[in-house]
Order: sequence, then structure tokens, then C-alpha cells
Amino acid sequence: LVSAEEKGRPDYRATQDRVADVLGELSTRMRAQSVPWHSPRYWGHMNSETLMPAILAYDYAMLWNGNNVAYESSPATSEMEEEVGRDLAGLFGFGQGWGHIAADGSLANLEGLWYARNIKSLPLAMKEVKPELVEGLSDWQLLNMPVSRIMDLFSRCGDEEKDAVKAKSARGGGDLKKLGKWLVPQTKHYSWLKAADIAGIGLDQVVPVPVDGHYRMKVDELERIIRDLAARKTPILGVVAVVGTTEEGAVDHVDQVAALRSRLEKEGIGFYFHVDAAYGGYARSLVLDEEGQVIPYEDLRRVHREHGVFQEDVEYLSQDVYRAFVGIDQADSVTVDPHKMGYVPYAAGGIAIRDIRMRDVISYFASYVMEKGAKAPAMLGAYILEGSKAGATAAAVWTCHRILPLNVSGYGKLIGRSIEAAHRFHDFLDGLSFDIGGTRVVAHTLTNPDFNMTDWVFVPEGMTSLEDINAFNHAF
Repeated sequence: LVSAEEKGRPDYRATQDRVADVLGELSTRMRAQSVPWHSPRYWGHMNSETLMPAILAYDYAMLWNGNNVAYESSPATSEMEEEVGRDLAGLFGFGQGWGHIAADGSLANLEGLWYARNIKSLPLAMKEVKPELVEGLSDWQLLNMPVSRIMDLFSRCGDEEKDAVKAKSARGGGDLKKLGKWLVPQTKHYSWLKAADIAGIGLDQVVPVPVDGHYRMKVDELERIIRDLAARKTPILGVVAVVGTTEEGAVDHVDQVAALRSRLEKEGIGFYFHVDAAYGGYARSLVLDEEGQVIPYEDLRRVHREHGVFQEDVEYLSQDVYRAFVGIDQADSVTVDPHKMGYVPYAAGGIAIRDIRMRDVISYFASYVMEKGAKAPAMLGAYILEGSKAGATAAAVWTCHRILPLNVSGYGKLIGRSIEAAHRFHDFLDGLSFDIGGTRVVAHTLTNPDFNMTDWVFVPEGMTSLEDINAFNHAF
């Protein structure tokens, strides 16, 4: 398109020189100022090497500049994202589920609260629009209706009736304060506060639940808080359990929270259940065989040995953590980030929902990019929080899932080695001491890792003030 004559023009050569200068500066700044994640000597924060298949797929698909908000803009990568969504739903045991890629875990958490807010407000809206569906039920019963029951009733509405019910739900702005409290562990990611703010739930409705010495949410305290609120006729909008806390890598007792919900539903207390597994979700691969079925715990060590998950003949996955991973299939929705333990380049967060019908509760159809009732092979824009989104991200995640399956033979093996490394590092640090200028300094580990994160603190002998210890480690 550019002729030889044009290439000889002064303005063309000046543009070439300018591009070379700017790219040279870019290269210098990136090499001098970036985190050295590519170095095996660098351990810190959540920086890690990304998978080569992900890099290749992202670079390749990026050249098409696909926009997955609408199928006609990105036929190939839109279908890939639909398949990735099914992969994520399958990872968590959601046989009738659905999922998609989001920009990050914060956005996926916001979407989880969006689902909870809209779904839990539907019974009150049905009472106004189609009262025969909820005839004879009090407002307290409507606000405590189980999610599965709500979706069954909503599915009995026609398209126009659904639109009318949605218009009278929390989407319309009414009844928000009636929905009740949003319970999160003290180890919550700060995005939950932002989500409550944005969704109109309000920070006053967010209730922190105490954690134990392993930084796991105390389920007995959760039950006490729920019962105290219920006694005062305050509903519970939802409960969040965390799989892989941001600062400790702790895994909450997801199975116990699910069992508590089942027990309370029999007493007329129902709530939405979300698992924030942004960090740890991919590790559920460790408990799935090559058919995607849960491996019994008594067989886990043998299966892990057969697949070389750990270098040593040791089972690093405790029974508590195993049960928590298995219990994720009882959640209504799950946040999971491919750009964390999926080792895919940013930005690749994600969310999976247990029941594909749930997406109708948050759907919007923009006439200029999608048509309600359209039969496109894949349609995302109507059912997600975001608008334009990179198809290259979907290609990267899709490629990795096909090369490294979401089971013990693929991601399980990769993540298992990471967990083993964390345990070895923990054992190396625990009680380690050394002399600095005549002062003995001791390393104290925080907890035995649930996952692949090791936390520790250096304490000079004789130093007992928390303020001094914090200052010492900050300086280090």
C-alpha cells in the first residue's frame, strides 16, 4: 500500500525515526523498571511467568482485534469464550451452569453480588406483578426463598412477564434495604466493599465474619451471626466464602458453609452463596480425575503419585482443604481468575454460575449489537457487566484449557508443584535464625499453607512490640 516513492519522502522517514525513538524508550523503561517475574530468583506478590501457549495464542488472536461483546464482531473468539465458560462451570461441578471471562476478580465479584441482589429481590417483585406465583407467602418467606426455588418460579413466567418482574425487582431501585446483610469473612478482598457500594447494597449491609488462627472463616460464628439477624427479622442477602485469601492463601470451609445453608433453609432461612475463588479456584483441578469426576480422598495420594503431581510421595492437600474444594459445587456462583493460577496474561478474570437460567435475571439487550431471541452460536454481551472485551484473552484461556486440562493430569500437576514449593519454603523458613551485627533474628511462619502462599515475619530476639516488628519488616 505504501509505494517506494512515498517511502523516500522526508515525512515518511521522519515518522519511521520517531517510531524507532519511542519504541526504544519503551524498551528501556520496561527492561529497567519492570518486576523481574521472568526470573526464577524472584518470589513475590502475584507475579509469575505466564504459560507459553497463552502468550502465543494471545499474540495470534490479537491481530484480529476481536471484540467479544457481540458475536458478529468476533465469531471465533466468542465461541471460544462460550467454551471457556463451560470449562469453568465444569471445573466447579455446575452441570447446568455457565460462565465467562471478566476483566478481573473485582469485576467478577461485583457480578456475583449483582446476581444475588437481583435474584433475591425477584419474589417481592413477583408478589406485585404475578402474585399467584407466591400466593400465601409472607414477605419474610419471600426474602428467605432458596435461589433454586426463585429460579423455578421465574422460569414459569413468559418473556413479557419476566421483563415486568425484572422491572419491579432491585433493578428498579426499590426494596434494596429489605434484602438484608451481605456476610463476608474478615479476610475478604476489598473489592467486596466497592461492589456493595456500586450495587446500591451499601457498606452498612456488609457484615464481617471472624476468622480462626488459620485465617479461615469461623462457621460457628457465621451461624451465630445469621441466627442473631434472623431473630431480629433481618434477612441474609448472601454469604461469601473465600478459596485462597489475598494475603494468606487460606481456604474457607466451603463445604461447612454449604451444609449450614441446607440446614437453615429447612428452618426458613435462605441466602445466596458465592465463593470468591479468584486466587484458588483453578486448584480444584487437583481433586478431579481425567473424566472430571471428584477423586475420593482415600485415593487422592495414589492418583497424585501416578500423575506426578508432587515430586515427593506426600499428600500436601489436607482433608479440610479437599472438602472445601469439593464443596464448591454447592455455591450459586464462583469467582475464578485465569490470570492468577491459570497463568494467563492479564486481563483474564472470570465467573461461573451454577444455573444458566440465572443469567436471564441480569440480562440487557442493546439493539445495535444484539437482538433478543437471536440464535447466534455464542452471545455474551447481553449477560455480562462489561461491554467491549478482547477476544484475544478468550483465545489465550481456551488454548491453555485444551493443552492443560482442568483436572489432575493438567492444571492439577502444575498447581501441585506450586503448592509443594510453598510447603518446602515454609519448612525452610520456620524457625530459621541468623545473626546480624550481634542480634539474633528469627523467622516465624504464620500458618502451614492451605494453598501455595507462605507468610512469615522476621523478629529480632527480644523485640516484643508489634509496632516495632512491623517497622523492622517494612524496612527489610
